[in-house]
Amino acid sequence: MIWVWAVLFILTLVIEIVTVELVSIWFSVGSLIAFILALCGVGITVQIIVFLAVSIVLLASLRWVCMKFLKNSKEKTNLDSLVGQVFKLSKAIAEEDPGEIKVNGVVWRVVEKNNDLAEVGEKVRILEVQGNKFLVEKEKD
Repeated sequence: MIWVWAVLFILTLVIEIVTVELVSIWFSVGSLIAFILALCGVGITVQIIVFLAVSIVLLASLRWVCMKFLKNSKEKTNLDSLVGQVFKLSKAIAEEDPGEIKVNGVVWRVVEKNNDLAEVGEKVRILEVQGNKFLVEKEKD
């Protein structure tokens, strides 16, 4: 059974390196402990129980903590620097029809935060980037 644990350890480690999803790494730890138990002559039933218990406990308790540290936040783009800036509408915001603003020569669709209507030339402040459009609110004069 020693070789089974060794192969399982290497296999789960390789899977973790390839996927980086923090799932199989916990089974690597469980198989390593079961490998050590096998070297010490502990019975197969105990090895399997310890492997399962260690793997499941680590997966359930530590995965979310590690994922939190690895995936801090979304990546910022150049568009994120536009949040807070004010632009004039080049196309009115109508019901069920997004307006448009021009940013550095590129036309962007905009949706008003409160679904308010806005006319061409009105100033709007960018609140958020939502895919291929901006969420805006009318600028108060």
